[in-house]
Amino acid sequence: MKRTKPLDVLGVGALLADQIVNVTDELISQLPGKKGGMETVEYQGMEELLRLTNSTSPLIPGGSCANVIRSLAHLGRKCALMGKIGDDKIGNSLLNNLETLGIETLYSKSSTPTGQVVSLVTPDGERTCRSYLGAHKEISPTDLIPDQFENVKFVHIEGYTLLYPGLTECAMQYAKEAGAKISFDLSSFEIVEAHKDNILKLLSQFIDICFANKLEAHLITGKTSEEGCTALKNLCPLAVVSLGKEGCFVGHKESVVHYPAYPVDHPVDTTGAGDLFAAGFLHGHLSGKSFDVCADYGALLGAAIVQVQGTVLSDAQWKLLLKRLAYKS
Repeated sequence: MKRTKPLDVLGVGALLADQIVNVTDELISQLPGKKGGMETVEYQGMEELLRLTNSTSPLIPGGSCANVIRSLAHLGRKCALMGKIGDDKIGNSLLNNLETLGIETLYSKSSTPTGQVVSLVTPDGERTCRSYLGAHKEISPTDLIPDQFENVKFVHIEGYTLLYPGLTECAMQYAKEAGAKISFDLSSFEIVEAHKDNILKLLSQFIDICFANKLEAHLITGKTSEEGCTALKNLCPLAVVSLGKEGCFVGHKESVVHYPAYPVDHPVDTTGAGDLFAAGFLHGHLSGKSFDVCADYGALLGAAIVQVQGTVLSDAQWKLLLKRLAYKS
């Protein structure tokens, strides 16, 4: 079905059910993979992990791109989200959540269960993720419909789409053919390590805004954060390297400028911090704001989300954030 309403942002990425579980550093050391990273597991592996952590945490809407789109919708942006989801109770609940926010859902459905993510949060607030991708693992370029990219200002694509052969390239090609700008989040250091050559090619061919954190920027460029931002902005028009509590670098044309973060003395959970930072930055960029304002918007949202557990802010918190953004404008 062809879309007819104009959109500020169309997201391409997984819609997953998140669980936030508090764990010890000792437990993290017993698991495969690095602390602070993301690894995929099969359904049995997810069940085993939930038994190991004795998790009774509620399921909440998640997924990197989905977090960005949900945040933009809270900020008043017209958005849609595209991907694949299970035709089950969890999947329908997630879609209903998006539609309640006014987000257009462009998901194909599968008999495979909806994907889930467990965010293991250690006492320092850092999160380590394990993902069962479920139905989204079946997505392919044939699930994308060119007409749905029409009349869109920005297409935001998560780096996790690189897990599915041809999907990222197809989404970017459709976006460019429709005249949309492309923002791309590198998503995780594991993605960068596995797909470095392809990412470098996509940066020079398609991407208008690249979002990376400190480690991702280092892995893709081999340089420090500031130098890495310089290298990235030489490949695509705008590069943003987030540094957590140290702020961010924004690279554009001949300049790379550092902008500060908002201090948070005791972060509760860093899950979604990069996603909300990207949402704030994109909101400012779509509003035609200067880069210092865009970075400030991103920092404000990033600081807000690390003070709660999970990736969901209350309506009261969003109302307060909107007031603060309006004041800063």
